[in-house]
Amino acid sequence: MGPPPRPLLYGATLGLEVAGPAEDGPLTPQRSRAVRHTPNHLNVTKAWHEMLEAEESALPLRVYDLEKLVRDQQDEITFLKSTVADLQRRLNLVDGSRAVSKLTTGQGPLRASPQRPISGHSSYGGQDRLDAARRRTANGLQRRPHHYQSTGSLHSDGHSSTSGSPVTSPSPTYGRAQRRPIAAPASLTKRWSSTSDFQARRSPGPSPGPGGGPSPAVSMRRKAGRPRGRRPESYAGHSNTLLEEPLELWRGLGDQDATPVIRPIGGSLTNLSRTAALPRHGTKDMTYNADEGVLKIYLRGRPVNLYAPSAVRDEYQLTRAVPAPKHRLRLEWVYGYRGKDCRNNLYLLPTGEMIYFVAGVVVLHNADDQTQRHYTGHTDDVKCLAVHPNRFTIASGQCTGSAPDAQAHVRVWDSVSLNTLHVLAGGELDRSAGCLAFSRVDGGVLLACVDDGAERTLSVWDWQKGAKLTENKASAETVVDVQWHPLDRGVLMTCGRQHVNFWLLEAGCLQRRQGVFGGRDRPKYVTCMAFTDSGDLITGDSEGRILLWERGGNQVARTVKAAHEGAVFTLMVDKAGNIVSGGRDGRIVQWDRSLSRTGNVLELPAEYGAPRMVSAGRGSQLLVGTTRNCVLTGDWTLSARLVARGHTDQVWAAAAHPGRPQFVTGAWDGQLLLWDVMTHSPVWELALEEGIQCTAFSPDGSRLAVGLVSGRWEVLDADTRERLFSRADGPEPIQAAAFSPDGRLLALGSRNNALFIYQAGPAGYSRVAKCTGHSSFITHLDWSADSTLLRTNSGDYELLFWSAATGRQLTQPSQLRDTQWATHTCTLAFNSVGIYPEAADGTDVNTCCRSHRGHLMASGDDFGKVKLFSYPANQAKTHHQTCRGHSSHVTHVEFFAEDDRLLSAGGQDTAVLQWTVE
Repeated sequence: MGPPPRPLLYGATLGLEVAGPAEDGPLTPQRSRAVRHTPNHLNVTKAWHEMLEAEESALPLRVYDLEKLVRDQQDEITFLKSTVADLQRRLNLVDGSRAVSKLTTGQGPLRASPQRPISGHSSYGGQDRLDAARRRTANGLQRRPHHYQSTGSLHSDGHSSTSGSPVTSPSPTYGRAQRRPIAAPASLTKRWSSTSDFQARRSPGPSPGPGGGPSPAVSMRRKAGRPRGRRPESYAGHSNTLLEEPLELWRGLGDQDATPVIRPIGGSLTNLSRTAALPRHGTKDMTYNADEGVLKIYLRGRPVNLYAPSAVRDEYQLTRAVPAPKHRLRLEWVYGYRGKDCRNNLYLLPTGEMIYFVAGVVVLHNADDQTQRHYTGHTDDVKCLAVHPNRFTIASGQCTGSAPDAQAHVRVWDSVSLNTLHVLAGGELDRSAGCLAFSRVDGGVLLACVDDGAERTLSVWDWQKGAKLTENKASAETVVDVQWHPLDRGVLMTCGRQHVNFWLLEAGCLQRRQGVFGGRDRPKYVTCMAFTDSGDLITGDSEGRILLWERGGNQVARTVKAAHEGAVFTLMVDKAGNIVSGGRDGRIVQWDRSLSRTGNVLELPAEYGAPRMVSAGRGSQLLVGTTRNCVLTGDWTLSARLVARGHTDQVWAAAAHPGRPQFVTGAWDGQLLLWDVMTHSPVWELALEEGIQCTAFSPDGSRLAVGLVSGRWEVLDADTRERLFSRADGPEPIQAAAFSPDGRLLALGSRNNALFIYQAGPAGYSRVAKCTGHSSFITHLDWSADSTLLRTNSGDYELLFWSAATGRQLTQPSQLRDTQWATHTCTLAFNSVGIYPEAADGTDVNTCCRSHRGHLMASGDDFGKVKLFSYPANQAKTHHQTCRGHSSHVTHVEFFAEDDRLLSAGGQDTAVLQWTVE
């Protein structure tokens, strides 16, 4: 064997030249002076420092990634904890409910479970854990913000809604005050019936508790828009939950006829009295006491007693169903246009109709004949529109909504027959179809679509085959427009925030070139684009400039500065080859082919807003859509004429005139408009300084009460708009207003939980009473036919009654069961209980109205649906007709004086729809 290898000195690893062999001993201070730096050592040292600097620069990013990972893991842990707590809560509740179902049966002797003993008491520790789990679950499944938010006793345990001064109840003490006898003699049982009887008849599952008592249910409020699960067939009397629970059927020993008890596997029967805390919702847990004529409905677990009129008190049965009315609603007219935040959505069709959209409706409007047709195939907000080169085929895209069927997708349809031809990109779009464009050179075979989601994907479709050919990421920033080149096959452009991209579709792939602005400042937004008749691209930007990009290139060839004061919103090339631009300054300017001004300028009135979209009409006519949701027509010689008018913010106030074919609308934009039903145009309009929340006509139609969001309210002359009276009642909005049938009194419901009653006099209005008793804000109110009584609903699901003369609350609602009410706008009442869906929690239904003849009732809900019922709608199963058009929560519905039409107002969609009752 040879000698052992010499050890490698540390200095040698760095490229240092070391004096003496390694075996001479360790490196001493004297020998270290002999170590001298070589060029190789200097290079290694420099590389070492560069590596350290690179590591140091990458360190913050690595720390950020680690922090983000920790946050994500914390969110996952929180979610898992909430899920486990929710599962434990449900198992405990199901455990107790099954036990009660077993022990309260009257079909055989009582038997204790062979699994473990039964206890009627529960410890505070277990209840605290149950309350904590319930709070976590409520926070996790909280609904989106809604108009009906309680400010008071939302979770109050009060049994009746007629309490004079509702207060927050203390924590429940299960097993003591709320404990009930396990069984009672049949002769002492009240004649109660429950909707669970109806459910048992419909399903072969086991029957509910004895004597028709309310069946225990495990119910949870589902988040708005989630699909409701299918009810287990073996458990017809109980509602489905979001988490499936392992259940087994346990029958009484030795008695095959005993009522079955559904128990969780490995569960316990110790919490018998916890059924009082079961969250109940809607009409599925509704019960009726025939002795007292009391119908009990649960909204968010809160019981509400509704008293049946004497005419139906004895014959009322929960198992009956009210058929749908024979009448139908047909959409007659849509008021509004979406130009506030959408573009490229106004065109002229060969049929002479203008096409545009608002809410969930695409409108085909013939201004000459004053007619409209409507495409209503969408289920949520329509966000974009494209017209095929044949001018008859339309593509429209929508956004994702809260309803299960409201997925973002694109619909291709025929504008003549209004038949849907194809549905594209269903389930593939993230948030919304942001912009669409048909190809031009090949006759419109291809359709380009930009997803408005986080990825901003550009996809190309063979729409006739329903096949996606390719896709690519359009940009890291917002994309506002996509256009195919009119002369070059497979070439298209996109623009948006700080970019213009040129695309080439070749061999099934999209290739991108970025636009080069040269020495010019890159604009914050490239807002619009169009093509000249020679194929050059022109773009407008947020700096007020118009840029020219020559055909085939990707660089700016020419710039027109200060084309508009502010952003350029729209560009168009007319039939003569001239360029038309519209900007934030409210001006529409014409340019020749060389981008020189021709002198033609059209200025829009300030009340209509700036031009968002300009397109070619008949001859030299221009179609203009504005930022204040108006549609105008005009040319260079005549001023613009109003064709369609809409609100720009949420519409909450609407009222039909009692004697004329007119109605009034008001919105948070402060605009109050009186409309004519026949001409579909405003009779007058009034701009108020504050948002409008509610409005009401006097019985003779001469006065108009307007409630504002600031707490101020005004009374106007309905013909002249003259202000007759004005006053403020606190800083909270006036939620509801109504004149008494005799016209002498005016009732105002405020968000400060109070009801104000005023009397009309020669000097104005004087306060008669201030009614206090609600624990949340007032949502609806009705007058009695003799003008002596009022009833009100509140945000925490109360139904209270008041004396108009004294303002005192009437605490015996059973004595008012036969009162004749002049109107029916209170959603929570005996004759309107059927408008609530089976699993409703009270916030789903926003508004209702009874027809003047008393044979129909209409309602509006959170999901944009207008429903028509037969009146009275007092059964759990009240069938209805459903109509779509709104894409947001419906805030108001009202029949016109002749009951031949219905008015509905949308919230965030800002649309007002007029329906014909057929």
